[in-house]
Amino acid sequence: MKTYRIKPLLVGWFNMNWGGLIFPFAEGYFEDLPVFMFLIEGEDGEQIIVDGGYTYAPFTMTPIKKPELEVPFVLKKNGIDPDVIKTVVITHLHHDHAGHLRLFRNADYYIQEKELLEANYPLGPVAPGYCKEDWEDLVPRFKLLNGDFPLRDGIDLIHAPGHTAGLQAISVNTSKGRAIIFSDCCYLYAGLAKRFPAQFFELMSKAAASSKEPVDMQNPEVAAALDKVFSGRFGGYFGPNIINPEENMRSMQKLDLLADIVVPGHDPELVRMNVIPDKYDIEEI
Repeated sequence: MKTYRIKPLLVGWFNMNWGGLIFPFAEGYFEDLPVFMFLIEGEDGEQIIVDGGYTYAPFTMTPIKKPELEVPFVLKKNGIDPDVIKTVVITHLHHDHAGHLRLFRNADYYIQEKELLEANYPLGPVAPGYCKEDWEDLVPRFKLLNGDFPLRDGIDLIHAPGHTAGLQAISVNTSKGRAIIFSDCCYLYAGLAKRFPAQFFELMSKAAASSKEPVDMQNPEVAAALDKVFSGRFGGYFGPNIINPEENMRSMQKLDLLADIVVPGHDPELVRMNVIPDKYDIEEI
């Protein structure tokens, strides 16, 4: 089986409430969140792009853009010619994942049919998360998928609904095992609390200290509540509170069981671990 490397490409930041990222424990904690595209590189030099960054942000997020984070600059810096790219995987069509897709003029776009249908006429509360102007003219070039799909030898697309109806993760065979790009099924390492407890409790401590009424993480009542959460069904999985939190937890568990290497959608650690698996060094249980 072929092996590949994954390069997270930092293309911006949002300052936002992290409560929607690791529901419900980070509510009220505001911090900068990185936005990534991903490059998958094969041994034979093939380059596959995942997602397209953003051109727009809803009022709940404050975008932080710098010239060196503009998508054309980032692509050039990483040796990517958009006109040469033949394959783009769209994990989902939210504004921070579909902004610059039209740069890839010669590519086919692989997307779940359910995602396109949902994004075209979304539920009201989540409608601001979509910007159809970024992609609606590209729909004739969309390769519509219905469930899991073998994209290449060593690369599989996995339907992982919950955050959106048609979100898909990407399984990539690497020299150190199967890496899975979770996209927004899991924003942060802290969302897989049992696997990455240090990241979970670090974030919980920051969120507790930043609230209007700081929470004492050593309080026996708090400890008892956390014990109930972790002992419950799908305990220890904390994903986004978007379309269907329960379905998202099921998707998180499935991907967690499959992954040797976890690549969340927006974790700041990926800025440092900019080549996977080479620089992957997150401590896990």
